[in-house]
Amino acid sequence: MNTSYGAVNNWLLDLPSGSILHLVTGERKRLGEYQIKLLSVLMQEAGRILTRDELTQMVWERRVIGNNSLPNAIHALRAALEDDGKQQKIIKTIPRKGYLLEPEYCRTIEKENVDVCSEPPAQPISDPEPAVVETAAAAPLPAAAAPAPAPIRHYRRRYALAMALLLLLAALVSITVASKISKSLQGDVLRVQETQTGVYSNIRLFALDSVGNPTWEQDNLYSKLKDSFYLLNQRLKAQAVKMNVYYLSENQTLNYTFSLISACDGRQLVMTVYHWRIDALRLNNVVVRETRRKLDEMATCKTS
Repeated sequence: MNTSYGAVNNWLLDLPSGSILHLVTGERKRLGEYQIKLLSVLMQEAGRILTRDELTQMVWERRVIGNNSLPNAIHALRAALEDDGKQQKIIKTIPRKGYLLEPEYCRTIEKENVDVCSEPPAQPISDPEPAVVETAAAAPLPAAAAPAPAPIRHYRRRYALAMALLLLLAALVSITVASKISKSLQGDVLRVQETQTGVYSNIRLFALDSVGNPTWEQDNLYSKLKDSFYLLNQRLKAQAVKMNVYYLSENQTLNYTFSLISACDGRQLVMTVYHWRIDALRLNNVVVRETRRKLDEMATCKTS
């Protein structure tokens, strides 16, 4: 069965795989989520000047983005489509107005679905998105059984005992994770320091660092994620869940571990986030999305 696909400068747009395919050479390039969406919007409106506000609303919808997000995406598309950033033959910047995709470079191609979608997508050409690697099992941590109906005094004792046990288990798992990370630091001893003490009621943040190479003062992870931590803290309070976060940054790689603990359940996820310094918005999306996913998997505690 043939399907119609849009092409720009001989690059076929393949939305399902998030990539573009060259009609002559067969080369495939993978674009970021918003880059591919931006290209699709420009193709649909080829020949019309789209303002920054229009593109932002159509591509990023209601998400809060930085001032450079749109220009960076345009730059990445020009590089992918082999457009000259100075001459701007394909994607033009219209001063004080917006951007325009020249319709003369656009055409519609009839292709069988297998021709477009059968190949695995290539690596990103630029502006890579943060990648999440689940390096530890996401299975629940050992937890005490949900308390049966009992007088409040007995329940509080059970709750305190369960919390103490779960916190101990989470600490042991975190120490194990830290020891694995330390192997990549050529034998340096790792230190753990709690940061932003008392800022959040249900979140504790711990920075991992090597003794010989302290980076606590230079690291700006908290400044990038503090708004997301605030939003997550509200939900954690509503679900009576505590969260511990352990992180170690190495240039563009962030080792990020979080554990979720309630009176009757516990979850943990170890993530490796690449290129985390490039785009704070994507970093926040990854952290919030994965934390909410684990919260949704947690059992609901019965307190009466």
